[in-house]
Amino acid sequence: MATPRCKLWLPKKNRHCANTPSKDSQYCGNHNPSSEEQRIPCPLDPSHSVLKENLEAHIKRCPLLKQTQSLEQQPYYNKGINASMEDEGEGEGEEEDPNLDSEKPGNVTTSNMKRSAVYKMGVPELLGLISKIRSIHGSVCKDIRDSYKIPDVCGVWLQNEVERKLPFQEKHVLQQASILGNMKEIGVLDNPVKDEGHSESGEQFNFTGISKDVKRVPAVVEFGAGRGYLTQILADCYGIEKVYLVERRSYKLKADRSLRQKESLTLERLRIDIEDLDLNAVESLRGLPYLAIGKHLCGPATDLTLRCCFRRQCSQEKGVLKRDCCSLKGLAIATCCHHLCQWKHYISTILISYQMVV
Repeated sequence: MATPRCKLWLPKKNRHCANTPSKDSQYCGNHNPSSEEQRIPCPLDPSHSVLKENLEAHIKRCPLLKQTQSLEQQPYYNKGINASMEDEGEGEGEEEDPNLDSEKPGNVTTSNMKRSAVYKMGVPELLGLISKIRSIHGSVCKDIRDSYKIPDVCGVWLQNEVERKLPFQEKHVLQQASILGNMKEIGVLDNPVKDEGHSESGEQFNFTGISKDVKRVPAVVEFGAGRGYLTQILADCYGIEKVYLVERRSYKLKADRSLRQKESLTLERLRIDIEDLDLNAVESLRGLPYLAIGKHLCGPATDLTLRCCFRRQCSQEKGVLKRDCCSLKGLAIATCCHHLCQWKHYISTILISYQMVV
């Protein structure tokens, strides 16, 4: 006799939930409709919920608890170090004021508040808003040009000739290759090493070794790294000695295994929110020049990354001397999810320009 299964149908998997139903129910404990009203988000990890009556016991064994405790002991963890001044003055868990004036910089305007404001508009108001947005966009973005540059060395990826069994999506590879092309255009990346004996018309590139005479990229920090395939292409095409992948989430099918197979490369994955990362306190990065890269840094993550990279001072409490601080030599970021941006996270371009000169 087949083991009974939960009656919840999972469309993406085209089957029922594989869990065993609870007693006197057709559903498992996770999908029982009668218990939905009694479930609350886990205070440690809101991505999952728990029954109110089980909350105290769950907190003690939540998978995120051990990770959080381990992270807080790391020298590079500094809660809110890259937050804006407005963030630092806010208390955790404060409820949002529905009467908040969203026009004032520093106030928080959530996506739900924006959506609600749009839904309340009449047709004339909505058309006026669209016209205003187009006008502002046209005046601000008229000087922004597309810069689509693909280095020849990335051809092995563009033609899907990578020997390893790695996930391949053409649109992502094109974007990643263009980021590298623009970095090369401004002189941040050196030319890759070519195999000897090949003509210029049929260039072939050596991915197995980099000549010692060629200036290598000392270190690369990828923010919002995800699976790390932007760094994977960079490592395949240019010389890299150290790689730091900064990502707060856990992913499957990461590029880490492939990167660790490179004998000349050392890899360190930092599972931490960019907002809490003190880059100067990463021991293996102290005193090294590095390149900062990022693809699809959602919303405020771009501003947090800029604060993290341009933070010049070092923590005296942790005994880090200023000469031991890492130094930014180049930065390339592809942004996304602009609707998630908030005034409170915005970093002034004047500050960036000033610190770059210094």
